[in-house]
Order: sequence, then structure tokens, then C-alpha cells
Amino acid sequence: TMNAIIRFVFPAIVALACLAGCGRSDLPPLGRVAGTVTLDGVPLPAALVVFTPSDRGRAAIATTDTAGHYELAFLRDIAGANVGSHSVRITTATEDRGGKEILPARYHRKTELVATVEPGDNTLDFPLESR
Repeated sequence: TMNAIIRFVFPAIVALACLAGCGRSDLPPLGRVAGTVTLDGVPLPAALVVFTPSDRGRAAIATTDTAGHYELAFLRDIAGANVGSHSVRITTATEDRGGKEILPARYHRKTELVATVEPGDNTLDFPLESR
């Protein structure tokens, strides 16, 4: 019957899908990273935040929301960033701003920003200055 299908088959399909994508053993150690980006004390919306590991590894990215808050994504459906030291680039030259950069180069092209990601939850705020 339809109830049997819903009770037994659907959970099995969900479990198989989770095994295929949820328990990805090929992932490096990750830490969840979130925080707020401000410019001169004001939240910076629509900024691209990129964490690039100091050693080899995939960069993690996020875009700040209207409150300047971001949460890094390692892959589309996996939050976090590689555990360890990172170079951080923050840019406003995004489509939302028509490619216009309002930040000094020391935050993107010639970044001086660094961060360390620990296992577990990390709160990393970036109080940027326009001068």
C-alpha cells in the first residue's frame, strides 16, 4: 500500500542519499566559520569573503548579508573551512555593486588579513577600515 511505501521505502531512500553525500570521508578536517564584516564600524553587506589555506587545499567562500554576517561554505552543501592557517580576502567588487571596489587593497588584492580555523565552531569578525 501507499502507507507502506511512505513508511519503509522513503526512509531507505533518504538513508542511501545520506550515505552517498552526508558522510563524505574524502573531506579534510573542517571547522565551521561565521562572523561579521564591518567597514568603519558599519556592517558591510554583499562582500565576498574568501579563506585560502596557507598550505594546499580548497578555499572556502561566503557573501555577507545585509547585517555584514557571513558563514563560510567549503562546498555548496558543506559549511566550514579547512582547519589551520588561512589568508583572507574580502572584496566588494561583486555583481551586486557592479564590480566597484570600495575597500583598500590590503583587504583583497594585497591582503594582510590572516585567520586560524580551529575544529568546531569559529567566530571570526573583520572590523575593516576605509583608510
